[in-house]
Amino acid sequence: MNDILFGNNNMAVIKRLSKRYFKKNKVRNIAAILAIFLTAFLFTSITSLAFSMVSSLQLSMQMQKGSKADGDIRYMTEAQYEQLINSDFVEQAGCRRPLGFATNSPGHSIEIDYADAIQQELTFCVPTHGEAPQAANEISTSDLALEALGVEAEIGAQVPVEFELRGQSYHFDMVLSGWWEAANDVSSLMIVSESFVEENPDLFRNTYAEDREMAGTYLSDVVLKNKTDVKGQLQEFARSVGGNTDDMNASNYILCAENDVTVQSIDPLMAVAVVGFVLLFMACGYLLIYNIFDISVMQDVQQYGLLRTIGCSTRQIKKLVNRQAVWLTVIGLPIGLVAGFLVSWVLLPVVTEFLRYNALNATEVSVSPLIFVIAALFTILTVFISTRKPAKKAAKVSPLEAIRYTGQGNIKKKATKRTQGAKLPRMALANLGRSKRRTVFIVISMLLCIVLLNSAFVITQSLDENKFISRLTKTDYTVYNSTAVNQTDPFMYHEDGLSLAVPELINQQAGVENGRYLYRNTLDDTDVTVDYGIENFTMEGTDEWNGRTFVLGEMCRVAVAPDTENQWYGNVFGVSDAFWDDITIYDGEKNIDTLKQKMYTGEYVIIGYYMDFLTGEPDFGSFGEQYQIGDILSFYKNGELVKTCEVLAIAKLVSNEFETSAGTLSVARIGGDAPFIYMTDEMFGQLYDTPTLFSYGFDVADGYDQQIDGFLNDFTSNNPSVSYTSTALIKQQLASVGNIVLLVGGMIGVIMALAGLINFTNMMITNIITRRHEFATMQSIGMTNRQLRRMMIYEGLYYAGAADIVGIIFAAMIGLTVLKSVLNSPSMWFFTLHFTLVPALIIALVYLLLAAVIPVIVLRFFNKGTVVERLRTSE
Repeated sequence: MNDILFGNNNMAVIKRLSKRYFKKNKVRNIAAILAIFLTAFLFTSITSLAFSMVSSLQLSMQMQKGSKADGDIRYMTEAQYEQLINSDFVEQAGCRRPLGFATNSPGHSIEIDYADAIQQELTFCVPTHGEAPQAANEISTSDLALEALGVEAEIGAQVPVEFELRGQSYHFDMVLSGWWEAANDVSSLMIVSESFVEENPDLFRNTYAEDREMAGTYLSDVVLKNKTDVKGQLQEFARSVGGNTDDMNASNYILCAENDVTVQSIDPLMAVAVVGFVLLFMACGYLLIYNIFDISVMQDVQQYGLLRTIGCSTRQIKKLVNRQAVWLTVIGLPIGLVAGFLVSWVLLPVVTEFLRYNALNATEVSVSPLIFVIAALFTILTVFISTRKPAKKAAKVSPLEAIRYTGQGNIKKKATKRTQGAKLPRMALANLGRSKRRTVFIVISMLLCIVLLNSAFVITQSLDENKFISRLTKTDYTVYNSTAVNQTDPFMYHEDGLSLAVPELINQQAGVENGRYLYRNTLDDTDVTVDYGIENFTMEGTDEWNGRTFVLGEMCRVAVAPDTENQWYGNVFGVSDAFWDDITIYDGEKNIDTLKQKMYTGEYVIIGYYMDFLTGEPDFGSFGEQYQIGDILSFYKNGELVKTCEVLAIAKLVSNEFETSAGTLSVARIGGDAPFIYMTDEMFGQLYDTPTLFSYGFDVADGYDQQIDGFLNDFTSNNPSVSYTSTALIKQQLASVGNIVLLVGGMIGVIMALAGLINFTNMMITNIITRRHEFATMQSIGMTNRQLRRMMIYEGLYYAGAADIVGIIFAAMIGLTVLKSVLNSPSMWFFTLHFTLVPALIIALVYLLLAAVIPVIVLRFFNKGTVVERLRTSE
């Protein structure tokens, strides 16, 4: 009762008054609902799109990796597996018992396993056609596996299965019970039934401790209740059941791994971007909603004063305003949430198509309740912040102030003397000073669109196509084994190489020229090592990966041969003649003819370093500029020195000269941070018994591009183990970045423009309604309707002009400072600032046009009646 002046509970009256004010302010209601709708729409659409993009990207990477679990644990015994599935920290645990790899599926790796229903679900092996195998002679597998086996994808088809196990070959004639679309082009699983395991117990004997054979062991993809430190939790469990997680050679070794695709850390830059978007949307919503309620309070200020006169407390006045805000939110919020979600659902395929080059091969629309909770909370918070001050203003107005209120702030007027009478432009300019704060709000809400859209266009125009292509490739086309572009299981072994038959077939096509072969060492080439001669390398520790020891130095990691200190496996490449024609030499022999002559003597090598994408200079990495021209490198085979070579030159390399343009983990997995060594393909073949072709690059003569594109599209469609990239595809990748910037920036910019125009229109409506008596007075002493229209047009043009001038200035400042700095950062290396103000000028002209039209329309609808009728109407 402390908010009631005279002790009578008049809450029912406040509710009735709220309803009446709500019904009366129809124009305010429409504007406020639209404002709340736009705010909710912004939050929901962007949040939903972000959730769906993250979900789709994660799903795509999980499909490439072959698992959506949190981690996996391998080489367990049956007893250890039983303890795992009964553990408190595990939410789900699949069962997988490997058997071997099919030996009759050339070009496609097929792993034969038993997997239970949980394991099939976690590893994308649930049949989409047919069902999981039940009988002992049934199997299920992917469409690509069936294609590699030469079997039609039909339920009941006969499938020949061949594999080797413990030195013995096996052949089974199986029946296809189900199949699914392959998650990736490189490898597939073939699932056998539990009945098959029971009928063939000898195949699944656990002999891992004796011969390291995985068949018979228990492997499990797991989902944990607690997602933090997944690997640590698994290792703790493995040790608790008698496993050794450190020594790979131990008889009780258990491998524990975290699925880094599923369990991802938060990117700081992404977090900053999210906070920035949230603040931007809140600012947009605040400017819109605050201004609408502020104008509404201004319109009803005399009524609030009368209510104060008859006993309403400040708290009751606030309740009266806030209750209307709640009703408006209840109407606008659900519509904005639904519309935002639907728009993001429509836009998701468009955005994912832009990101197709990033191996985003699956889309998943997120319907997480968190999307709507986050959007609703931020919208409600924005409404609360926006209405707080207007409600406070309404509650504090005194009756006397309300009666005298004219919409003009407490400003001291200067006395002026004019001999030519009042001029319409001056009168309009003076009217802007009635409420300077409201004028500032209108101008800010309009200029945001100018700044944002101009910045979006500057970013897209600054995309440097030439720089992007020149940093990634030197050939028109590059062909790989599909494994080379796999982001999770990259090129590592001999079997991952590109077949020599592929370049031979390509060379038969018309227009192909300047073909170049790029060979590289693999994890299988354990007999060849290199003494790089690097000094001052201090070993700080070691780690093991896939049976290979990596030595850790200061900010570097290199693969070393067992029982040696200076013999590294390294990153060694062999190249054909055309490679030398456009190699970029940083230091050393720069005459290409001389360089070729010396390289073909077999006595020289070239040391290569990554090219810094931003500066174009070599990135010497953690080793620094270790090498001088003339330094010696030594090559060993089976521990014996077989070759010494002199460093002829230092080269800076683009992506396709050591990896793929998409970038994968081959370098890190095979040689670590060891510098790149380049030699002729002939010398490479002498050192390595099985030269493995990493890629084949070539150019195309003018006019043959479409023909080669058609050939490669058909060839890779029929041979999924082969992939390619081209300068045309790289251009599409870059264009997709610009499209996304325009899509997101344009959508937000248009919404902000709409918000600004709503503010402007609402302000003009309110001005005309509150000044009807004033206008009638001026017309009674001689002002014509035409002069009144001109005065209001001048007012609109002043608002638009102020927004245009300030917006263009801010757009220029942001473009020449913030954008220049951001686009000059290392992660934005493919940008070169191209500053422009053309979009800002176009928007400025549109604003001026609308600012001239809107006042005329508003005046026509809201300034009706004769002069006498309007003079008799109280303000």
